[in-house]
Amino acid sequence: MNSIRFAVFIPFAVAVAVPYFANRYRKIAAWFAIAAPVGSLWALIQLYGDWNAAGRKAILHTIAWAPSANLEVSFLVDGLSLMWGFLVAGIGFLIVLYSHWYLHEHEDMGRYYGWLIAFMGSMMGVVFSDHLITLFIFWELTSVTSFFLIGYWSDRPAAVYGSQKALLITGGGGLAMLAGFLLLGQATGEWHLSRLIAMPGVAEKVSLAAFVLIIMGAATKSAQWPFHIWLPNAMEAPTPISAFLHSATMVKAGIYLLSRFYPILGDHPAWGYIVIGLGMTTMIAGGLLSLRAFDLKAILAYGTISQLGLLVTLLGFGGKEAIIGATLHLYNHAAAKAAMFMVVGIIDHETGTRDIRLLGHLARKMPRCHILAVLAAISLIGIPPMGGFITKEMLYGVSIHPGGPGNWAAFWPWLTLCAGIITALYHLRFLGAPFWTPAEGESPKPGHDPSPGFLAAPAILVVLAIAFGVAPWLIQDAIIAPAASATLSGGPPLALHLVLWHGVNQPLVMTIITVAASLFLYWKLDAVSKFLDAAAELWKSAPGPNKIYDGTLFILKERTWPLLLSLQDGNLRRYMRWSMTIPALLLLTAGLWMSWGPGIWPSFGGVTVLGASVCILISISAVATALFPRRLSALLALGTAGYAIVGLYVILKAPDLALTQIMIESATVILFLLAFWYLPEIKIAPRTAGRKTRDWAIAIFLGAISTAGMALAMNTRHYNFGTVADYFMRTSKPVAGFRNVVNAIIVDYRGYDTLGEITVLVISGIAIFAILRIVGTMQHDEGGH
Repeated sequence: MNSIRFAVFIPFAVAVAVPYFANRYRKIAAWFAIAAPVGSLWALIQLYGDWNAAGRKAILHTIAWAPSANLEVSFLVDGLSLMWGFLVAGIGFLIVLYSHWYLHEHEDMGRYYGWLIAFMGSMMGVVFSDHLITLFIFWELTSVTSFFLIGYWSDRPAAVYGSQKALLITGGGGLAMLAGFLLLGQATGEWHLSRLIAMPGVAEKVSLAAFVLIIMGAATKSAQWPFHIWLPNAMEAPTPISAFLHSATMVKAGIYLLSRFYPILGDHPAWGYIVIGLGMTTMIAGGLLSLRAFDLKAILAYGTISQLGLLVTLLGFGGKEAIIGATLHLYNHAAAKAAMFMVVGIIDHETGTRDIRLLGHLARKMPRCHILAVLAAISLIGIPPMGGFITKEMLYGVSIHPGGPGNWAAFWPWLTLCAGIITALYHLRFLGAPFWTPAEGESPKPGHDPSPGFLAAPAILVVLAIAFGVAPWLIQDAIIAPAASATLSGGPPLALHLVLWHGVNQPLVMTIITVAASLFLYWKLDAVSKFLDAAAELWKSAPGPNKIYDGTLFILKERTWPLLLSLQDGNLRRYMRWSMTIPALLLLTAGLWMSWGPGIWPSFGGVTVLGASVCILISISAVATALFPRRLSALLALGTAGYAIVGLYVILKAPDLALTQIMIESATVILFLLAFWYLPEIKIAPRTAGRKTRDWAIAIFLGAISTAGMALAMNTRHYNFGTVADYFMRTSKPVAGFRNVVNAIIVDYRGYDTLGEITVLVISGIAIFAILRIVGTMQHDEGGH
C-alpha cells in the first residue's frame, strides 16, 4: 500500500522542492510542479487496480503515530475516495498546465507553485483520511494553504481581505467540525470513518450539538448561506487558483464531508431539516446574487455557490437517485465550471479586464474562447449533448419524487425548476455581455485568442463535459457507481444505466420550461436587473452576513484595542498579578466544585523536626529574596533557599538530586553575580499603603490557594485515582532503564519537552544577542555622526 502514501505525500515533497527550481528556471517552472499531479495520478491508477483486484471492497492503510493517544494516520480507499482523488489530481494537472501560460515571468513562481501543490496534497489527504483527527489536520491544511493562494498578490488590499476572510470562516468552521468529531468519538468510542460506517445506530448516539458542529464544518467550506460570503472575495486570487480551489476542489470538500458522513449521520432526525434548509437557501440566493454581479469571476463565484447549494440539497434528501444525481453532477460541474474559470482567465489576460460592462463582441475577437465558453455554459444549463443534460434530467427526476422530511418534498420540484431557470439565466448573461452584445465602455486591450497551449486545459475539460453526455458509460461503472455506493452505505457498486435520451417525460418538460423561461427572462434582462436592484436596496438596511462579519472584525480590531493596551502596557507587576490570580481563581473554583474540606489534607505524621526546619528555612529565604532592597542581599537569600533544598533532598535520601541541585545553584549564583556587574542599581519605586495592602492580600491569597491545591494533589487517594508520579516510579526502571526517576523524567519521559526548552532558550539568547548588536551598531553610527 505504498501507493496511497505516494498519492498523498508526493505533493508535499514536490511543494517543498519546487520553489528552489521554479525561481531558478522560471520558464519551465510548471514542468517541475507538474510532477506532483502526475505522480499522484500514477499512484491512484495503482490504487484503483488494487481496489478492483480486492473485489472493490474498501482497503485500509494505517501509519502508527501515537497509538497510546489513539492517534494514527489512517487512509481509506474505496469508490468515493478514489473518485475524489482522480478529480483532485486530474484537475490539478490541468491547472498547472494552464498556469504555465497564465503567469507572467516576473511572478514569484516558487511561492505560487509551492502553495498550489501543497494545497493539492492537503485535498488528497482530506479525501483519503479514515481517522477523524487525520481528516481534521488535512482539512485545516486546505484552509491554511488556500489563505496563501488567495492572498498571492499580497500588495492588493482586496486580496489580503479576501484571504483573511476565507481563513477566518473556513478555519473557524474547521474548529467547529473538530469539536463535533470529539463529541462523536466520545459518544461512539470510535474514531475511524470505516468503522463508524459499519457501526449500526450511530445517528441515535450523536447529540444535536455534535451533528450541528460537523455540518457547520461542511457549510463553511462549501460556502453555504450565511457562510458563503468568503467565496466572492476569494476571487482576488489568480484565475488558475480560482479554477482549482473554488470550482473543483476546496469548495467541494464540504460536499465530500457530507457524502462521507451520509451513511453515518443520514438517519439523524435533524439531517433533512438542516441540510436541505442550507442547500435550498444557498441555491436560490447564489443564483440571484450572480445576476447582480459585473465581474466575470464574481458571476461564476455566485453561480458556484448556487450549484453547491444544489448538491447539498440532494444529499439532504438522500436516497439512491439523489445520491447518484449528486455524484454525477459533481463531476460535470467540476469540469464545466473549471473550464469557464479558465476562459475568464484568458479573457482577463488578453483584454486586461473582467468587467462585463467593458467587454463586448468577443465572439468575433476571440472565437475559440467563445466556443469553449458556450459549450461549458450549456453543459451547466443542461442542454444536450453535454453531460449536464443527463445530470439535469436526473435532478429534475429526483425533485418529483424525493425523500426528505415533512412536506418539503411538495416544494422541491418548484424550487428546483426556479433554480434551474436562474442557473440558465446567469449563464446566458455570462455569455451575452462579453461575447454577443456591444460594450458600454472600452477594455484596456482589444483582446484576441491566445496560443493553442493556453487553450489546451479548458478544451480538455469541455471535451470531458461532452463525453459525459455522449458516452456516459465511460465513467458510470468505473467511477460514478462505486462512489454513489460508498456514499449510500459502502455496499456493492450499484448497477447504473446512464443514457442521454430517456424519451418524453416530466424531467424533459421541466428542461424545456427552463430553457424557454430563461430565454424570455434574458430578453427582459433590464427589467429583471431593475427588480433585483430594488430588492437589494431594501435588503441594504438589513444586517446581512457581510455586515455581521465586518462589524465583528471592527469590534475585535477597534473596540478591544483600549482593553488590550490596558492589559499589555509593559507593567511587569500587572502581568504577574493577572497571570497568577486568574489561575488561582480557577483552582479555587475547582476546589469549591470538588467540595474542599478537612478530608483533603494529607497526613503530617511522617514529618520530622529536621525536615520541617529545612522547609521553614526555605520559606524564610524565599520571602527575604523578595523583600531585600539590594541585589547582593537578595542573591544571598536566594542561594540560601537553593542550598536548603539540597538539604531537603539529602533528608529525603535523593543524593543524585542533591548533587545536581548543588551544581545548578552554584552556577546560578555565579551567573547572577556576573550579570549584576553590568546592571545599574535597583531603583525601588515608592508604593502607597493601599498598593502594599493589595499586594500583600494577593500574595496571601495565592499562597493559600497554592497550598490547598498542593494538599489536594498530594491526597489523591481521597478521590480514588492514582498520580503521574506512581506511573513514573513504576516504569522508570523496566521501561526507561533508569534507576533515578528524576533523570528518567527529564531525559526520557519529558525528553522532547526538555529539548524544546533548550531550543527556546538558545533561540532567545541568539535573538537577544542580535538585538544588542543592532542597538550597539545604531549607537555607534549616531556617535560617528
